[in-house]
Amino acid sequence: MTLRERHLTVLRGGKSDRIPWNCYGWLVPKTETARRLTQKGLGLMGTRRIFKEIRASVFINEERKNIGGVTYEFVQIETPEGTLTEEATIEPNYGSRWIKKYFISKVEDYPAAEYLFRHTRFEPDYEPWRKADAEIGDDGFVVGEIMPIPIMTLMVSWMGLEGMVDGIYNYTGQCEALLDALNQHYDRQIQLAAESPAEVIWFGDNVTGSIISPRLFDKYVAPVYARVLPLMNSARKIPIAHYDGSNRPLVKNLALTALPVIEAFTPPPIGNLSVAEAKAAWVDKVISVNFPGNLFLEPSDVIYNYTLDLLKEGAPGGRFILGCTEDFPMAEFDKTFSAMGKALADYEGYDW
Repeated sequence: MTLRERHLTVLRGGKSDRIPWNCYGWLVPKTETARRLTQKGLGLMGTRRIFKEIRASVFINEERKNIGGVTYEFVQIETPEGTLTEEATIEPNYGSRWIKKYFISKVEDYPAAEYLFRHTRFEPDYEPWRKADAEIGDDGFVVGEIMPIPIMTLMVSWMGLEGMVDGIYNYTGQCEALLDALNQHYDRQIQLAAESPAEVIWFGDNVTGSIISPRLFDKYVAPVYARVLPLMNSARKIPIAHYDGSNRPLVKNLALTALPVIEAFTPPPIGNLSVAEAKAAWVDKVISVNFPGNLFLEPSDVIYNYTLDLLKEGAPGGRFILGCTEDFPMAEFDKTFSAMGKALADYEGYDW
C-alpha cells in the first residue's frame, strides 16, 4: 500500500498492511532525514479550506505593527450595528496567532456580531484542495477544512473562554442568537463538504472536557453532530474530529455520537485517557493519536520505549493511527521521529 492508501483504508474502517503513521504536513521540515522517514512510512496530512467567505454591508480594516519587537495585528469590522475590534500577537517561532482582545468583549458587541454573522455567506472553493491533494500525491492525504463546531468557533475566534461563559449564563438569549447564526453557517459548510471532492473532512473542533462539560456537550455539541453526520455518511465522507484535550469527562458523550474518527487524541502523560480505554469505550471509532509533545525533549531510548508501549496498548485490533498534530521543537524532529519509526518497525517486525 502507498502511504495514502494505508491511511484511507484505516480511516474508512478497514485494516491496512501496516500501522499508519503521520504528521501534519506543515510541521515536517524539508530535510534529508524527513525525506528518508517518508520513504520509511511517515505520511503527511495536509489541510485546505473548501469554502470562501462573502460579507455584505461591512467594512474590514486590518493593520500589522511591530511594537517592542512583537508583531501585533489589529482588525476592525464596521457594521451598521456597531464596530468590532480585535487585537492579536503573532508568535515568532511557529507563526501562531494569539488573540489579546476578542471581537466580542462586552454585551454591547452582540448586535454587531449577529449582524456580521447574518450577512456572511459561503460559497465553494475547491481548487486549493485539488491542488494540495495533487501535490501530496501518495505521500499522504489532504483533508477538506470547515469551521469548528459553532460553540467552539464562538469561543476560540470571537469571544474567548470568559466571554463565552458570560454569554451562556448571563446573556443566554443573545448568545444563543449568535449560535443560531453560526449553526446556519455550519450547515452550509457541511453541505459544501458533502459536495466537495475531499473524502476526509476535518472537524477542527478542539472540544475539551475541562471547558465543555458533559451537560454543555449534550446541549451545544451533540445535537449538531446528530444533525450533520447523516449527511456526511450519505455523501461517503469521513469526518475526523480533533479532540486533543481532556477526553475522560466526555467518554460517554462521545460514545453516543456517530463520529467515526477521533483525531489528535493525546494519551498520558499529557492527556487523561489511555488509548486502550478509548478503544474500549468507542468500539466503532478509529483513534488517531497525537504523540505527546513533552516526549520530544526526552532521549531517544525513552521515546522508543514509550512508542513501543503505546503500540502494544493501542494497535491490536486496528482502528489506530500514530500521528503528531502539535507544534514541537524543530531541533528534536530527527531524533524523535527516528525513534518512533524504529519502534514501529520493531513492533511490526520489518527492517528499519
